[in-house]
Amino acid sequence: MECLYQTEVEVSVVEVSVAVSEGEVSDSGVNQPAVAAARHPLPALIFAAALTLCCALPTPLQAHSASQPSVDSNHTAPAKLNALSRVQLSSELAGRITEVRLRAGDRFDKGDLLARFDCTELKAELEGADTRRALARRQLDANISLKQLGGNISELEMVQSESQLAEATANTKVLKHRTGYCEVRAPFSGFVISRSIEPHQRVEVGAPLLELVDNRGLEVEAIIDSAWLEHLSIGDTFRVVINETGREYTATLQRIVPVVDPVTRTVRVIGNIEKTPGEISPLSASGALLISGMSGEAHFALDRPDDKSAALLADRPSNKRDGAD
Repeated sequence: MECLYQTEVEVSVVEVSVAVSEGEVSDSGVNQPAVAAARHPLPALIFAAALTLCCALPTPLQAHSASQPSVDSNHTAPAKLNALSRVQLSSELAGRITEVRLRAGDRFDKGDLLARFDCTELKAELEGADTRRALARRQLDANISLKQLGGNISELEMVQSESQLAEATANTKVLKHRTGYCEVRAPFSGFVISRSIEPHQRVEVGAPLLELVDNRGLEVEAIIDSAWLEHLSIGDTFRVVINETGREYTATLQRIVPVVDPVTRTVRVIGNIEKTPGEISPLSASGALLISGMSGEAHFALDRPDDKSAALLADRPSNKRDGAD
């Protein structure tokens, strides 16, 4: 009502001001307050400005509503696909590479040969360790036979023979284990992402060789607002739209990383893409290939607080007695 009265007063003041300036209005033609306001416009303008400020201020109910925004039922967050098996193979030996069979983009199966080292010296050391182990074994057997025949052999010599055999056996095991690194084989089936070596190249221990990925197992990682956590729980389903395929998939929330970014106030959540009926792998969902690194949007249907309260009240047993009105 105040805003309507303000509008009427402003219009009356403007009309009367124009009429008085043109000499077309008499004191009996319009109401006296409007004529007075027209003849003295400054107080009328101050009064109109005060009414405008009054109408612009929110009411207490409006301020309370603005301070408690309602939760939308559909929220979107950036998402990407991550491979469960992705590894950077590094060199376990210091030596020269003699063969590299695959390049970036090539497919391989578990156990396939990927690269080979020149292990001529290492194999020679292994042969020497085998010889020393055999000699230590023969020495120990001889001492045992001599002791059984009543020969002059001390207990210390017997202990030394046993110790030499154990040391030679341990050295042989170490060299055999190192010889196993002469061939680099695939730990799983997948694809080569990058290749950092070439044949005849010498590398040191820890040098990167090949980066591998297995796209058969993928998970969805989304970055959500930390305020959504009270509306989400493990096992909830959400929708994922992948930009590269333009298709929508259903995922199940599996893990929530319990760390909030202090700058962006966001949290990482991880889920698995569900398989559709009759489908072997989500990679072929809707005929589109899903690979690690694809991005898109995750759509979460967040429950409103009122909806959760109503559901809890509906699940409570009635306190009324049987037969009560």
